[in-house]
Amino acid sequence: MIGTTRAARLASVILAAFVVAMTAAAQPADLGTPAAAPADPFAAGYEAATAAYRAAIDFSAPFEPVGDLPAPGTEVGDGVAPWSLDELLALAAERNPGLRALAESEEAAAADLAGARARRLPTLKAETSGTYIGNPMGPITLTAGQLGAYQGVSIPPEDVIIYKGMESYNYDFALIGEVPLYTWGKIAIGVGLARAGLDAAGLQRRKAERELAAKVRGDHDALACLRAADDTLLLQAAIGRRLVELAEASAAAGFMTPADLAAARIRLKEIDIAKVRLDERRDRLLAELASMAGLGGLSMDELEIPAPSAGSPRWTEAETGALAIGGSYDLALLEALLEAKRGLRDLAEAEAKGRPDIGLRVELSYGGSRLPFVEKDWFGQDDYQLTFSLGTSGNIFGNAVKEGEAAKARARLSEAEAQRADAERSIRAFVRDTWLGMELGRARLEYAALRQDGWAADLAQKRAALRAGGGSESEYLTAMIEALGSLAEAYGTLAEYRGALVSLDALAGSSPAAQPSPEAASESR
Repeated sequence: MIGTTRAARLASVILAAFVVAMTAAAQPADLGTPAAAPADPFAAGYEAATAAYRAAIDFSAPFEPVGDLPAPGTEVGDGVAPWSLDELLALAAERNPGLRALAESEEAAAADLAGARARRLPTLKAETSGTYIGNPMGPITLTAGQLGAYQGVSIPPEDVIIYKGMESYNYDFALIGEVPLYTWGKIAIGVGLARAGLDAAGLQRRKAERELAAKVRGDHDALACLRAADDTLLLQAAIGRRLVELAEASAAAGFMTPADLAAARIRLKEIDIAKVRLDERRDRLLAELASMAGLGGLSMDELEIPAPSAGSPRWTEAETGALAIGGSYDLALLEALLEAKRGLRDLAEAEAKGRPDIGLRVELSYGGSRLPFVEKDWFGQDDYQLTFSLGTSGNIFGNAVKEGEAAKARARLSEAEAQRADAERSIRAFVRDTWLGMELGRARLEYAALRQDGWAADLAQKRAALRAGGGSESEYLTAMIEALGSLAEAYGTLAEYRGALVSLDALAGSSPAAQPSPEAASESR
């Protein structure tokens, strides 16, 4: 047992001496400058990577709130790449097709409201017609004495025109004015429904703007974390290639088995696979960001991405939950839906009752063979009239069909109220789950920093042993690869942490509520 241990130590010493010799021979002579230690070229890179990570997980750094998109047409920056976050937000506000579609929907809802309000106003319409008769009926007359005589008096005593006859042309003109006098609140309900539709369209647009701003911000932050992870993987890959070189040299000298050489190559390939996965995620985020900003494509060189930073939420969990409930666009949309459901219920109940609408009709008409204002003697024909009519329209004994619709509207209103309560519960659950995930991410980031402290101490010992002419460079590089791998994974955790932070800030920082205008209040009568 003792002999075997001594033999192993002797073999280790011989292997270390060989590796040191091989590495020293590979170092170029530089005007008498002594050759650096084999691991020194990677030590500086590793220390820079760990320092950058510690700066990135500064939780005391202020978190910049997720703001709204700027107004379309706002000029930010010089309008050319590289694009900053503010420029990307301005491009998204200007070019995003989804926002343009929602803006058009809001315009359509505004037109519906204008049409609903117009139902209160009088309407004026004109009716015209002209007729040409190819064979008009002639005059009908009784000549004097045509019916005989009585006591010497002719019947009729003189010619009598019974019908003057028809002319070839006949004109009919009418101006008709109608105004609703009393509709039992149906018009007011219709206006309220149209206003609720406009409010919902505006909320939907602002909700989409807020979500788009948060999505652009989240992708931008994630790309910052991926760039830092990419730098870490590049350093890890360089160390992996050096490790494979050492393994190949040791295997050629007979100091390493083929299995150990294969393990070194597998480790390098695992680093390559991690790099490919990171590149795939980066390209996906770039494509998504370009689509939201209305650009044909993006690359990392076309973006101004600062160093990643962790930061902390602006509110406590309780404050975040309260702000999310009070400022949720989803809840505001459900409130608009409830208002519409109430309006539909009231309208169906009003139409179901036997309450006919009352309206006034005024008609000024002309009918005759003379074209008004053109032909002579048109006014003297006495073929014009002015008519005033007061009438009602509607079912007197109620409407069974509308009563069924009213019952259905009441059921749907109850369903919408239940959905509103469930949505509030879901928001509270989302805030709780996201907050717990964010706290877990913070703990994992701090744990990764502590692990780096342990690896740094271990690497310092291995580096000192190498400089003293002992130790194993392969073990040293393997430990550094593991440390850098943990660092790359930590940047993925940082991206998740920032994503949760952005989501909570966007949810709690929104303010969809708006006070009703005096005009809207007056229309409720």
